[in-house]
Amino acid sequence: MHRSVKIAMDYTSDSNVSQEDAWAVISAYFEEKGLVRQQLDSFDEFIQNTMQELIDDSRDIRITPEAQYNPGQKTNRVTDTIYQIQFGQIYLSKCTMTESDGSTSVMFPHEARLRNLTYSAPLYVDVTCQKYQAGTVPIEEQDPYEEETTAKEFIGSIPIMLRSKYCVLTDKSDKELTELNECVYDQGGYFVINGSEKVLIAQERMSNNHVYCFKKSSISKYSWVCETRSHVERGVRPTSTMYVQMYAKSGGKSAVSGHQIRAVIPYIRQDIPVVIIFRALGFVADREILEHICYDFTDVELMERFKPSLEEAFVIQEQEVALDFIGRRGSAVNVSKADRLRYAQDILQKEMLPHVGVEDHNETKKAYFLGYVVHKLLMCSLGRLGEDDRDHYGNKRLDLAGPLLGGLFRVLFKKLTKDVKGYLQKCVDAGRDFQLSLAIKSKTISNGLRYSLA
Repeated sequence: MHRSVKIAMDYTSDSNVSQEDAWAVISAYFEEKGLVRQQLDSFDEFIQNTMQELIDDSRDIRITPEAQYNPGQKTNRVTDTIYQIQFGQIYLSKCTMTESDGSTSVMFPHEARLRNLTYSAPLYVDVTCQKYQAGTVPIEEQDPYEEETTAKEFIGSIPIMLRSKYCVLTDKSDKELTELNECVYDQGGYFVINGSEKVLIAQERMSNNHVYCFKKSSISKYSWVCETRSHVERGVRPTSTMYVQMYAKSGGKSAVSGHQIRAVIPYIRQDIPVVIIFRALGFVADREILEHICYDFTDVELMERFKPSLEEAFVIQEQEVALDFIGRRGSAVNVSKADRLRYAQDILQKEMLPHVGVEDHNETKKAYFLGYVVHKLLMCSLGRLGEDDRDHYGNKRLDLAGPLLGGLFRVLFKKLTKDVKGYLQKCVDAGRDFQLSLAIKSKTISNGLRYSLA
């Protein structure tokens, strides 16, 4: 028994690993991965998955004809057809270039450098146009009476990172690389834009879906603030940030006496008392709320610190009233109570802590996460936990080529669909037939990516 333990300890001891062994492992790693493998893998992930996810998650374009009132015409014809445009599967071709006579050929990086071209590949997408009958029945409840799919419609060119899976230099031998005027020791990881080699620098940011607690300065009206940057890991939604703040103890005749905890929710103009958010999520009783925050009911100090927050929200004791309280502080004004309730429910479901879930029936999960945030805020304010270090590398993440290009592609594709909808709306209102190839402005994506990398 003792002997086996001794063998295990000897096996894991650093004293048995010589400096030559360490360098052998390091050399083997870089021989297999190289210095830019992280950039290449990130770009490949963008091409293989991220672009398709962005297009799948984009909203369908719906064109509803509108009556046009033209002077001198007695009747105004309005078609009884609603058009819905869907973008489907994407296709990426090899890097090609088009000559002045219209002929196309495969583009190689060296040729792009010499002729001041952009080393890029054309991107195609399947576009489906569905026609529905306009009337009292919503189109979600009816089948299209006509459907037409246009295969492989050109929507733009994507710059290709050298030595990635979609580069023509991939899997070439040293002899073939030399024949193509490429250096055999060039590891790639960069783009060729207008003949110049461009490198994407990784951007440092705070880690998502992590609760950070910071102490504020003495002149601030808050004493402690918890920050959560919520982001759906496999989704394409932008990051949604929520702040939970504890007011500092006030010595004057302020409306807030101190230690009240309020939250800043996206698209809500004012701070919301955190207890009202719990009641809007369906946890009305004080005991239900405390069960999510105070894990030990015998902890009198923690309960006393949270007491001002309960007293602040005492006047609101129903879920509907809590939702209306939040809805009244939304961006919309002069709306009915039903619309305010629906708006507040949508904000709590889709915009507050989306990484916990944006589907229905996620109120319990969000209540537990919000309770954890408030618990950490209380523990820090009592001195039991220290504040987080925003400069610690464990709290940092690096965005490489994939996330950076993904965020840019999201903006450009949204602009492209907006332009398509505007063109189709004009055609439908004028009673003209339309062609999707004329509606899609491929330069939106091509120029947008090229200018950002240039």
